[in-house]
Amino acid sequence: MTNKLTRLFSKSFLSFCVGAAVSNCAFAEEQPAAHSEVEKILVTGSHIRKGDFESPSPIKVIDSDDIEGVGAVNVGDLLGKIPSIVGDTTSSSSNSSEQDGGLNTVALRNLGSSRTLVLVDGMRYVSGMSVGSGYGVDLNTIPTTMIQRVEVLTGGQSAAYGSDAIAGVVNIILKKNFNGVAVKLQKGETEAGAAGTTDLEFTVGHNFDSGNAWFSLGYSDDEGLMATDRDYSSVHLDSVDTDGDGLVDTPQFVGSSHIPEGRIGSYKGDGTPFVRTEDVATSDAFNFHEYRSMITPLNRTFAATGLSLDLDDISRLNFTANYSRVESRTRMEAIPLDTRNDIFKLSRGGSTGIDIATHPWFAGTDLGNALLQDGITNLDDVSLTFRRLYEFGDRGAENVRSTFRVAGNYEYDLTDSTYLNVSATYGVTDQNQKNHGDINLERARFALDVVSDGAGGYQCADDIARISGCVPFNPFAYDGISQEAVDYLSADTGLNGSIEQYVVTSVIAGDIDFAFSDDVNNLGFAAGVEYRKEKGQETPDPLRQAGIVRGSRIAKTKGEFDVVDVFAELHVPILEQLNLDFAVRVGDYSSVGTTTNWTVGIDAPISDSIKLRGAVATAVRAPNVSDLFAGGTATAAFVVDPCNGISNADTGNIADNCRSISAIQNRIDSDGTFLLTQVESQNTSGLLSGSENVKEEKADTLTLGVVLTPEWLDDLQMSIDYYDIEIDDAIANTDRTVLLNRCYSVSPSEFDPNCGSLVRRDGRSGAALDVNSESGNENIIKTSGFDLDISYQTSFDIGDLYLGLAANYIDEYSITGIESGDTQHLEGEVLFPKLRFNMNASYSIENFNLYWQLRYWDSTKDRNDNSLMTDELNEIESRTYHDARISYSFSDSVNAYFGIKNIFDKQPPQLTQTHKYYQVGTLTNGTAYDLFGRSFYAGLKLNF
Repeated sequence: MTNKLTRLFSKSFLSFCVGAAVSNCAFAEEQPAAHSEVEKILVTGSHIRKGDFESPSPIKVIDSDDIEGVGAVNVGDLLGKIPSIVGDTTSSSSNSSEQDGGLNTVALRNLGSSRTLVLVDGMRYVSGMSVGSGYGVDLNTIPTTMIQRVEVLTGGQSAAYGSDAIAGVVNIILKKNFNGVAVKLQKGETEAGAAGTTDLEFTVGHNFDSGNAWFSLGYSDDEGLMATDRDYSSVHLDSVDTDGDGLVDTPQFVGSSHIPEGRIGSYKGDGTPFVRTEDVATSDAFNFHEYRSMITPLNRTFAATGLSLDLDDISRLNFTANYSRVESRTRMEAIPLDTRNDIFKLSRGGSTGIDIATHPWFAGTDLGNALLQDGITNLDDVSLTFRRLYEFGDRGAENVRSTFRVAGNYEYDLTDSTYLNVSATYGVTDQNQKNHGDINLERARFALDVVSDGAGGYQCADDIARISGCVPFNPFAYDGISQEAVDYLSADTGLNGSIEQYVVTSVIAGDIDFAFSDDVNNLGFAAGVEYRKEKGQETPDPLRQAGIVRGSRIAKTKGEFDVVDVFAELHVPILEQLNLDFAVRVGDYSSVGTTTNWTVGIDAPISDSIKLRGAVATAVRAPNVSDLFAGGTATAAFVVDPCNGISNADTGNIADNCRSISAIQNRIDSDGTFLLTQVESQNTSGLLSGSENVKEEKADTLTLGVVLTPEWLDDLQMSIDYYDIEIDDAIANTDRTVLLNRCYSVSPSEFDPNCGSLVRRDGRSGAALDVNSESGNENIIKTSGFDLDISYQTSFDIGDLYLGLAANYIDEYSITGIESGDTQHLEGEVLFPKLRFNMNASYSIENFNLYWQLRYWDSTKDRNDNSLMTDELNEIESRTYHDARISYSFSDSVNAYFGIKNIFDKQPPQLTQTHKYYQVGTLTNGTAYDLFGRSFYAGLKLNF
């Protein structure tokens, strides 16, 4: 660490020497003898604290009235309603992910949770995601009842806060200095049933001569939703082509061939034909949605405490600690099993060895006779060997995440106008995950090899397997799998992991009598150094690591990095109508080396009614622990093999490199061409993992805005801001087809047949069995648009009125592949609506308050480049939601309230599984649209 500091100080004349030199000028001649308290108001986006300082970048503030006004019980759902924010991972979007089930993360500008820095009281907060799958603060761990306000600062903020603030900062300010006793109880229900919520909180605090101490306990329960709890989602639908024109045009029940009764070829387990119809009531196909979660149920418990002390007239100490435990349970239909490929690996050259005429599960049965009549004598020749393992229970994941965080800071007034702040935080998230309903495929192979037991029954043929408890297993039985077989084959898998964060920051800040004229304020400055360390590990169970269960294979994750940042800021009031802000930060990472960020901002009030503001900045996102070290999760996404179709006549690097692999050359010599079969081309598996070679993302950001405060109408404020963000070298897992093309297009003298141990081919057929993908700097992301904010408040003889409008317009959102040059334009698609806005109104008369909110999500398309479905299916109408709340204070100590969400019971648009933005279990998209329908909540607050 000492060497890092030495290098950084030598590189950072502007970032530290300017600030330190200025501060020395301020107090070198006058030592702090008697000090008045320094005026300090924290402004998100800067370490400079000054009462009249305003940010050159737009800040959106959500206070406790807004939180209470919509009856929010989850800060992630609350933030997801802000027009510039989407819920990156939500209780509806994480249903299909075992590792991320039950998370709530947030993303500014649709740029992902890893590019949105979440702070609590201005300090970093530890990630709550599985370290093997990503990075993001789990907002479930921050109870809404503890929040005083939320400040959302958009635009690149890496110069102020370091890595991850490319899209901006969400700063959650917690309540402090509580004196007395407060109790809050809230209960919620939906009109259509299910999804009930219960929230309880108790807080006690006390002011004493030198400070304040408080303690808070809370409990929250969200019941969640099953897909069958709502009519619109109870039946799983695909979109199908009914008129043969090549475009899907009609939502229809198709269902799954993996059925509880088993499907072998065209038959069910009892030998009768498998019949698929459009009616779920008459079709033999399986309805996924009968068993799927739509909203993950959550159970949350938290405890928090804080202490503030004035040590003397010039120094202060603050301490907070919080603990939360979040339990969730996602549910999916029973696991699907393909006997031929899952157990016997037929697609990889294996063989079942099962003769239809002689094997006990087929010989003499209606099923066996039907297959023999069709000329099928071996199970290898059957097209389908599917079964839904309902006897093993539902497939899902139980996640228990516990987060502990402690933070403290010490402030010392160096002079009347300068102070030192030293702060430190430690946070850790532990995750324990259990998965249900899986099957041990190795045991299943032994359990399918059976012989007579000599007593009219059957036993496993392998002696060692029998000693280990092997029980015969019949996945083709119409009347179900025996309980003994289930007990032998069941595999409850899981993983354990943790991620830790350490941050220590020291800042000198204040102001200096260095103004350019008598009409302006003093120059403000801040300079400091920060050390941060992130480490994480995740260990799946041995079965998942070995890939011998039906669930996706997962590898171990373990790694860490640290960084030392040196930074400085200046607030320079040039004229009464012109303020300039400068910030720079230089970081030294153990992972990617040195990074530099800077910001230049302008705040220019050109009159009492009009102010111009803007900022130009660079920002970085250094790879996180997951980007660098994720062990890998399995994928079976389609891969295009560049060797497919190669013959001896083809020329070029790809052809030469393909033919250098003996299995491919032998097949060309035998068949004339290396041509993959359908099975071979569709069965290339692999792992998506991190890479220690990945580099930081770099972004250029611009914000320009106008703030209007008309003199002719007091208490009206309007602002419109333009933003433009371009991210180069954006981190993503390399597309596996791109990876193969890169590997095989090099000069033959440089060619590595294993592509750096990422590719494994079948030694006999030459087909690619595994293509693994690592994190890489793959894309260029661009987004731009406008934010509009309007607020107005006034008082009448009979009450007070507040009106607010917040809107976001997306002009561009595009992702360009660095390697391919292909660009996806996403603006106007489901999660990227051109226009979003909220309108709020609050009216108070003495002890009575009425709060109303309107939320608008623009009409969108599922795909801008649509060539798959008709316009009717591709185009999605806008949605408008209305929420209202009334409250009444019976006394200073008692307040009761009642609210309605989605007053007009607006139902979500239908998105079938064919749609790009379909979320598992919803038949729509829960990030964009309300899934609950009309719902009610009521609560009581007691203060003593």
